Formats: sequence, structure tokens, C-alpha cells
Amino acid sequence: MRLLARLPYDTVFGTVYAGLKINLCLVAACLPLLAALAVSGSPLPAWPFFTALAVVCGPAAAAAFAAFRGLSEGEHRVGRTFWTAYRNAFGRALAVAAAAAAAVIVLAVDFQLALGGPFGAVTPLLALLIALVAATATALLAAGAKLTWKTTLACAYLSLRYWYLSLVNLAILGILAAAVVAKPAVGLFLLPAPALYAVWANARHLTAALR
Repeated sequence: MRLLARLPYDTVFGTVYAGLKINLCLVAACLPLLAALAVSGSPLPAWPFFTALAVVCGPAAAAAFAAFRGLSEGEHRVGRTFWTAYRNAFGRALAVAAAAAAAVIVLAVDFQLALGGPFGAVTPLLALLIALVAATATALLAAGAKLTWKTTLACAYLSLRYWYLSLVNLAILGILAAAVVAKPAVGLFLLPAPALYAVWANARHLTAALR
């Protein structure tokens, strides 16, 4: 009973409430992609279209990262923080997401063409480049950096240097994407906030040299 009395219920419920609110904000910000997924039977045959449409997740992820940063600094109005960051970072984050989506589409098409063909030996390199693009874009969004050659190369280098953090982030994002497609209720309303918080925490450490 004494242990229960010492539990910080306000902190626990406040954190859960903040996570649910961020999830709702993410759903609203990513609505075009979610609507397309809802009307599509299977997204895999049309993966280039969905990869391109996923650029709307760039500003949403940047806003969620800003909300997590605000929470860590004692700002508990996560909804206001989310939408303020969404407006302020929209163009910058959209450019990062669009560049990453374009690179992933080109590399993935090359991967498909090389797979099982005479150039099959390059498929591991192409897969590594796809992973590096995703990791670099995540680092750019978490750092709130503009899309320039300098920041892109710096984030790519840091993603390779801290490859274990990049790998964990990619695994988390992959699980989150699979959950959204397979179990929308769980993937949309329970997992995004804790998953993206873990990604942000890793990326914050990864990009510490940029600050």
C-alpha cells in the first residue's frame, strides 16, 4: 500500500494523456495517407504511390519530435506545441521527406530490377543506401535541420557512425508502419507516440554534434 501511495499518478496519467493527444494529432496530420491506405486493398503493389504520399508524414513527425522536446522541457500543452511546430516546420520537413521519398523510390526500383538479374550483386549496396536515406531523413527531422548538402552529409555520417541507433530507429519505424497497415486501431491510437518518442530519443543523441 505504501508503494502504491508513492506512485506519481499525476505524472503517469499526464504522460499517457499527452501520448494519446499526440497520436490524435498525428492521425489528423497524416490523414491523406491514412485515407489512401483505407481504400486500398493492399499497398504493396502500389508502393511507389504510397511512398510518395508518405511525404505528408515528414511535417507530422517533425511536429511530434517538437512536442516531445517540449515535454522534456516541462511544456505539457502538447497539442498547441504540435500544431505550432507543424506550421513552422512544414516547408522544411516536407522538403526532407520529399527528397527522401524520391531517393527511396529510385533506389527501390533499381533494387527490383537488379534482384535476380545479372546485377544482383549490387542489391546489398542498394538496400544499405535505402536504409541510409531513411536514417538520414529521420535524423534531419529530429534535429529540425534544413535540407542542405552540409546538414544532409553530416546526418548521413552520424547515422553511419552511430549505426546501432540508426538500426534501432529503422526497426521501430518498420514495426510501426507494419502495425498501421495490419492493425490500424493499435497502429494509429496506441503505438505512434511511444514509438516516435524512442526514435526521437535515439536521434537526439545521434545528432547531438549538430546542436
